[in-house]
Amino acid sequence: MAGRRPRTALVATLVAVALLALGASRPADAAPASPIPVPVPVSRALDLLAAGDARSATLSGPSGDVTLTLRAGGRVLTTALPYPALVEQAVAAARAGDVPLRVTRPRAAPTAATPAPSGGGFDPVVFMREWGGMILLLVLVAFTGLALRQVGGARFGHRVKPVRSVTRFEDVAGIDEIRDEVTEIADVLSDPERFERVGADLPRGVILHGAPGTGKTLLARAVAGEAGVPFFSASGSEFVEVYSGLGAKRIRALFDAARKAAPAVLYIDEIDAVGGRRTGAPGSGEREQALDQLLTEMDGFRTDPHRPVVVLASTNRIEDLDPALVRAGRFDRRIAVGLPDRQAREEILGVHTRRRPLAPGTRLADVAAFTAGMAGADLAALCNEAAFEAARGGRETLELADFRRALMRLAAGPEKRSRVMSDEERALVAYHEMGHAIVGHLSPRCDPVERVTVIPQGQALGVTIALPTEDRFLATREDCLQRLAMMMGGRAAEELIFEEQTSGAADDLARAHRLARRMVEDLGMGAPTTERSISPEDGPGGEEGVERRAAKLVEDAYLQARGLLARHEETLHHAAARLLAAEALERDDLHALLGPRPSAGRLTPRREAVVAP
Repeated sequence: MAGRRPRTALVATLVAVALLALGASRPADAAPASPIPVPVPVSRALDLLAAGDARSATLSGPSGDVTLTLRAGGRVLTTALPYPALVEQAVAAARAGDVPLRVTRPRAAPTAATPAPSGGGFDPVVFMREWGGMILLLVLVAFTGLALRQVGGARFGHRVKPVRSVTRFEDVAGIDEIRDEVTEIADVLSDPERFERVGADLPRGVILHGAPGTGKTLLARAVAGEAGVPFFSASGSEFVEVYSGLGAKRIRALFDAARKAAPAVLYIDEIDAVGGRRTGAPGSGEREQALDQLLTEMDGFRTDPHRPVVVLASTNRIEDLDPALVRAGRFDRRIAVGLPDRQAREEILGVHTRRRPLAPGTRLADVAAFTAGMAGADLAALCNEAAFEAARGGRETLELADFRRALMRLAAGPEKRSRVMSDEERALVAYHEMGHAIVGHLSPRCDPVERVTVIPQGQALGVTIALPTEDRFLATREDCLQRLAMMMGGRAAEELIFEEQTSGAADDLARAHRLARRMVEDLGMGAPTTERSISPEDGPGGEEGVERRAAKLVEDAYLQARGLLARHEETLHHAAARLLAAEALERDDLHALLGPRPSAGRLTPRREAVVAP
């Protein structure tokens, strides 16, 4: 905004000057008018001069047509002196009466070839009267053009300037296999002769797809940094504007700049914004025009094979891209960037704790164990939040407890200890949360409960957090059913103890319903067997059938949770009382209250199906 204020002030000043000039061009009606000359006889004028009754006298006009003008008694008197003798008499009478006499020479009449004199210099009022309107119009046109340029495309200028990436592959951790894939691109850009000898062509485009925060942009920067070539980057949304043709113009400008700086890496983030499937629907013309231009640029007709431009792109929804964009010859490689496993998470945590001192005995492997399902960006945020936790505690090193508290804070928000609840509501929240915790603790397929609180946190009045201890890439039907039962444990505890339903279970019911629908619609787990899950009689059978089967799964989960809590009602009372007194219980406290967790195998094959080696 600082750059716009001088231009705005200048425009305002010029407009004000132009308006004042236009106002000055109007006649000044309030200016005092001169007295009207009164004709008198020559004798009367000569007598006034000789007697000294005139204040001043003026002789004007060419020879033979001289006019005598007197100022006497507040009036202006005039008479003609057509003869030279009369002029001499008027001069003698003025001397006799001691009246000041002035003689003025006649002015030449202006002609078309001889412009009228301006009065001896530059007159700003006259200039603005003649040119003020034109200046005002030009200023308004220039200001409008500048505004349209700012809105229409000037903001894209920095994108066509190459930068040198300082990111290296050593900054990318936890995705070794994917890193090896893109390392080849950096090798070809830095040493193309080795690949040309065996006839290997550089991929024209590589698309990285996967969950958000998994390091796709970091990989693209690392490729350019390792190859030591110029790096161009843009977002797919920058090619979609309301002005027709602007997106295609930006794509042309970006590719032209990359070809001039080649060999180079051109990165388009969130390419699905411009590269989505073409539908021909009204309102999509500008986006599809930009996509057509992108397809044309990636055909490679104007690319020098000895000075290549590699296009890297990333998206979270590769299935939504236009088939013409992802075909071979445009994006030759598709690389899936998934969530890191336990070993990869430990490596990523090592990168993000280089500048953060760890307390003795703090092992990143322990942190990686309870962060399953977190992407690289999530782990970076976790390390940063753990550093804040250590600073809040006045410590100079990070402990394992700091990472745990940071995870709780990221998962549920900051604790709100200032929120005051009545004793009745605190008791209900304690039973509700312990209902979740007991069902989860006694269900071997659920993740272990890490922490239970009755401290308001985020939007919740209490929190029960369960964290996985290992990476799971498959979910069984029993896993889903026990997870549903844990979700319904809070509502089951409310009805079992208070014989009442509250709004505190709204989020639990919504999450349970979403999981149940996915089991029915996507996973074929609506019934104990696949035959029943997909059969016309017992299967979904349309939207009504999906809702019916999902509701049945949630109902069975509620009954299972209530039956489990009814069998351990004394434990529920004791645990809720301990939670009210302590406000928060950790994993060790829960083990002391509830005893050891039952164990059960997840995928045990039938005995007769086991084949001896």
